[in-house]
Amino acid sequence: MRKFFVLFLLFSLPLANPLAAEIIKQSASGLCHDSRSQWYERTTRFTAYSSMKNCLAAGGKAYSGYASSASVQTPDGYSRNLFPHWLDEDGNCRDTRAETLIRQSATPVVFDDARHCRVTTGQWYDPYTGNTYTDDNDLDIDHIVPLKWAFEHGADKWPEITRAAFANDIINVIAVSLTANRSKGAKGPTEWMPSNQGYRCTYLERFQVVTRKYQLAFTATERRVLNKQLSACGLPG
Repeated sequence: MRKFFVLFLLFSLPLANPLAAEIIKQSASGLCHDSRSQWYERTTRFTAYSSMKNCLAAGGKAYSGYASSASVQTPDGYSRNLFPHWLDEDGNCRDTRAETLIRQSATPVVFDDARHCRVTTGQWYDPYTGNTYTDDNDLDIDHIVPLKWAFEHGADKWPEITRAAFANDIINVIAVSLTANRSKGAKGPTEWMPSNQGYRCTYLERFQVVTRKYQLAFTATERRVLNKQLSACGLPG
């Protein structure tokens, strides 16, 4: 009778929803991974969260390739989804992130799959901080000219094809540390500069190259500050 009662309780319990029980993993480097992340299974040291929303709210950052089910827009109409990014433009299974990591690594990179699509380790110098990294989880691919900054300075009028070109242009992407990328956010050079002072003039020059190529306009106030910065570096305004 006791055995029957235990079995009755067992089979009368509601079945758990596997999706609701999914654990979101925040890695030691601060990246939030859901089960769709290519790094989910190999992230063994993590802080668990019940949802991506909670992980991000706690200061985490979404893994490369994560797309929210809802496109978050700012009051000015900006959404990151307006800029198709991390594309595999040549069809070799490597998106812009992978191509950037391969190109920037000082040593041959290591992949975690037989097709050589996903980069895991290499040797990357972060010019923003002057530090070197070997784990791709410690890196973000930064847009020299941030997407939101571009949107606020003329890209809001671009067609999607131009936004995609801008978001994946090799002159506008660089592998840097997570902390440096978070510190920068969507700021331009008049509000933020790399902590590595030896790279600041190069950063200014690269920012100028991208804005000129895509005809992005600085405000009058920004231009005054920028001209002083360029002059200090011996660069043309």
